[in-house]
Order: sequence, then structure tokens, then C-alpha cells
Amino acid sequence: MRIALLTAVFAALVVAAAANADTRTIKVTSVELSLKSNDRPPKGVSKGDTIVYRDRLLNAAAQFGRKQGAVVGSDRGTMTFTSAHAATFKGVAVLPGGTLTLSGSVVALSSTSFAIPVTGGTGSFAGATGFVLVGPGKKKSLNTYSLTVPTIPVA
Repeated sequence: MRIALLTAVFAALVVAAAANADTRTIKVTSVELSLKSNDRPPKGVSKGDTIVYRDRLLNAAAQFGRKQGAVVGSDRGTMTFTSAHAATFKGVAVLPGGTLTLSGSVVALSSTSFAIPVTGGTGSFAGATGFVLVGPGKKKSLNTYSLTVPTIPVA
């Protein structure tokens, strides 16, 4: 009986958490600080090649209580190619209020843009899911985070 009651309470909390979610869009300009690539044989993009990124994040518009162009965070991560045309990513973005975990298969949207799954976070981004769209650009690109973040219901 206790297990059934606990299961019912847990299920109700999960449903309540899903119903109490905040959707957020965050746009930042990513400015490359460092990029290190490791091209393993054969030459050219192939399975096992990696690219390690480190970037500074600037407000693309006023947000986080800061003006457009203000430094609001950083990101870092590693893209690992699983074939010549597919890759995974593992990294973190640090923003005011917490971090976002970036992890999973990279989805190419064009020859210059791609999306990376957001699979979690800390602080005000705890439990976040969604994706980050990385726009075109060599040293500078627009990153658009589309997030769903659970909120705690207030009694």
C-alpha cells in the first residue's frame, strides 16, 4: 500500500513539474577564444577527429540585466566526429544564474549551422532541456538557446 501511495505521489509531482515549466530563448554572440582540432588519419574529417572549443559569450540583446554586447558567460566543449558527416558534442555553457549541459548528437542544419542538445543545467537552469542553434561564422557566431526549464510550484 505504501509503495502504491508513494508511486502515486511521485507521479503527481512529475506531472506537476511538467505542467510548471518555463520556456526561454537566450541569444548570445559566441566569440572564439581557442579552437584546437585533432585530425586523426585518414586526412580530412573522419571518425575519431575532435575539435575542442572555448568561447566568450556576449549578449546579442539586452538580457540578464545587462546591455547588448556585455560579456555574460562562456562555453567550452568537444565535438567528436563519429563519421565524416556525423558528430557528438559534450560541453557546458556558463551564464548568469547557472550552467547548461550540452551533450548529444550534433544536427547539421546547413553547411554552416548546427544544433546541439541541451540535456541539463544548474542553478536557474536546473533540469533544462532543449537545444542550442549555432549560427554561421568562423570566429564569431550567434548562438540561440531554446530551453524548457521546470519550475517548482508555489503553494
